[in-house]
Amino acid sequence: MVKVLFITYMFPPIAGGGVQRPLKFVKYLPDYGITPIVFCPQKAYWKAFDESLLDLPFVKKTKIYRCGVRQLRHYYHLRYKKGYKNHPHYYFLGLKSLCFLDFFSTWYFECRQKALEVIKEEKIDCIITTSPPHSIHFFGLFLRKMTNIPWIMDIRDAIVGDANRPSTLITRFQDPLRCFHEKRFVSSSDAIISVSDPIIDSIRIRHRALELQSKLQTISNGFDEEDFANIQIYKKQRNHLLITYTGSFMGKQTPEHFLKSIQLLIDNKSIDASDLKIQFIGHYDEPVRNMLQSFSGRIPIEILDFQPYEKTLRHQTESDLLLLIVSIDEKEQGQQTMTGKFFEYIGAQRPLFALVPEGPLKDLIQRGNFGTVALPKDVSQIANRFFSVYRQWKKSGIVSYTPDLRLRNQFGRKYLTKKLAAVVRRVAHRKT
Repeated sequence: MVKVLFITYMFPPIAGGGVQRPLKFVKYLPDYGITPIVFCPQKAYWKAFDESLLDLPFVKKTKIYRCGVRQLRHYYHLRYKKGYKNHPHYYFLGLKSLCFLDFFSTWYFECRQKALEVIKEEKIDCIITTSPPHSIHFFGLFLRKMTNIPWIMDIRDAIVGDANRPSTLITRFQDPLRCFHEKRFVSSSDAIISVSDPIIDSIRIRHRALELQSKLQTISNGFDEEDFANIQIYKKQRNHLLITYTGSFMGKQTPEHFLKSIQLLIDNKSIDASDLKIQFIGHYDEPVRNMLQSFSGRIPIEILDFQPYEKTLRHQTESDLLLLIVSIDEKEQGQQTMTGKFFEYIGAQRPLFALVPEGPLKDLIQRGNFGTVALPKDVSQIANRFFSVYRQWKKSGIVSYTPDLRLRNQFGRKYLTKKLAAVVRRVAHRKT
């Protein structure tokens, strides 16, 4: 068995979309003769947690090393328990995050020696680092240099040119540093995988002189058929159109344009508000929650707190329509976004109402007949497309759904992990 050290900040009990990719890789790698050993934080800080994920049988069987994060714990204690608005420790962490990609770089500096010990103790054959947070790749850079063990980078969001990052003085200052560190990472790694072709293409073009083509490969996100095995698809008619959004709104993502379009249709009396029920399920910060509540007096909106993963999937399968939102225009590089939520939604086998920019995600939805698409900030177009869906539901009591199942099945987690296993075996053979 080939042994890989899988280094990830996003691992249970942390919950959310970013957890599922590393979690499912760990689940299915043993099916291809590869033993994953996980290295993750001892006490991570995040918005959402799901302790039930720790009870998954394959998680219990996996060897997991946990380390840190002391400095982050100290920060949270000072800021949120002691209530200090300013403290010298904040400036130290802020400077480090500016120079080393993100706030979580403190985990790397605290635990890199422990990771080195694990590699020697477990006789690791290959290292995998998965981001974000992108400072995770400092582990790979350090361990590759110290051990000469092959290293695979997995990139879920773009390191440079991430369309979700707000444009501020700090982010503009940090952009050259991100490009500098990305060049160090990709030149030292043995393979680079990412969730979308645009991210892969941007790396290849940006670092053309490095001739990275042989290292680069797209392995998309996906869904796990086994997660839906015991969930029955809801087929009964109801007296309202149930629309569900699951997950948080991070970066530039917002439901505002969708809700404005619904309000426009209600105000025009094109649709009856009593025919709708719109669920938002997840962890929402105060500005998003306030915005949702500002529409709730006119639109039937239900806000549910974060749910364990199995319950979230059940909500999806019981819905008439699943709302997908990527609130970034094509001119903002929105085509790089290949959100994992899309794949989870097609696993649930319910029609999508997708607000997405021009690019691969829109093309995939249309090619697979997975739902209706509209440009993310075009309120008039969103309203027109939604009215067509509403009219169909009003006439027949259902939203039709005839997806291309052959295309859907290409995004099964087990099948995608087979691709990763091939990369692992290829680079592991180079071990010296």
